[in-house]
Amino acid sequence: MVRGNKVKIGICVRTWGELGGIGVYTRSIVNALIQLDKKNEYCLLYSNPSHMGNFKNAANVKEIFVPAHGKWMWDQWAVPRYVRREKIDVLFHTKFAIPFMAKCKTAMVLHGTERFVFPEHHQRADLWFFKTVYPQYLKQASLILAVSERGRQDIIEKLGIDPLKIKTVHLAANPAFHVINNQEFLENILDQYRLPKRFIIYVGHIYPGKNVGRLFRAVSLVRKNFDIDLVIAGAPRWKYKGDLALIPKLDLDGHVHVLGHVPHDELVALYNLAQLTAFPSFYESFPAIPLEANSCGCPVVISRTGGSPEAAGDAALYVDPLDVEGIAAAISSVLADTNIRNDLIEKGFKNVRRFSWEKTAQETLDALEWIAGQG
Repeated sequence: MVRGNKVKIGICVRTWGELGGIGVYTRSIVNALIQLDKKNEYCLLYSNPSHMGNFKNAANVKEIFVPAHGKWMWDQWAVPRYVRREKIDVLFHTKFAIPFMAKCKTAMVLHGTERFVFPEHHQRADLWFFKTVYPQYLKQASLILAVSERGRQDIIEKLGIDPLKIKTVHLAANPAFHVINNQEFLENILDQYRLPKRFIIYVGHIYPGKNVGRLFRAVSLVRKNFDIDLVIAGAPRWKYKGDLALIPKLDLDGHVHVLGHVPHDELVALYNLAQLTAFPSFYESFPAIPLEANSCGCPVVISRTGGSPEAAGDAALYVDPLDVEGIAAAISSVLADTNIRNDLIEKGFKNVRRFSWEKTAQETLDALEWIAGQG
């Protein structure tokens, strides 16, 4: 029960230590919420005790280790017990889940709808979960935070979810991404990864939905007029062999550099060094890539599908992900025309200022307080 104007907010932070986008989201939103909100009480529920202690000096925060065997048991059995014990008013899960047995209001994040739009690009085990369990989460949740309006519309249209309980709250760039003026550091990154001075960067894993094969084909066309390499900051994930087999077929041996996972401090440097970021993914609900690139002064070429225009605004050249020649033409225009490049960089700095974790936290807090106050 909400006590006066104060809300007791529980946050499931079992993704605190994850390296990917959801881990970044968890750390960013929790830090921003607690920095912003000194009125409400927070119970942070951890699945790993080694992640505790970040907020020991915050008077309105209680950090709790919730033991359990496996993610399902943690979400569905262990967490509800602590919800009852701590008398939590609203429970916020930073991943796509809610505990069905939690006796309080529940909120979850809709990080992406790609699996509903392009199911053929995803693994069968994932599709089973997103066809069976995930829709039940969405239906039972008291509040759904969609990271884009496109994502919000997707689940309304494809799953019939009540529009009134879905709030769009855009994400922001990780503050770690910025312009680097330390040339010695940048040169050291080039040497560390054995990269040429001129390259295009793609940030993401290699699997069917990311459209990397067409990017390889586009780069092979670009290289007819420009001496440029492609850097892949990400690892092969699944069904990648066909894409990687294109490298020798397209005479790209030695000109495609697959780096695997790149730590954030080094990825920032790669954005700073790159001539442009190319991201022709088939569909993203709200990609962080253009915001990261904008923050680093790196021009963006991106697909016009999904929520990408919500993220990139006017600070990108948009392409049809199926059009290899169109992707190549957009990349070539950035490489050939300094005015286009500089215009994209300037617009990028303006675009990224539309978003901030403080704004994301405020809109998230407003939504959590709103749902906590519902009867």
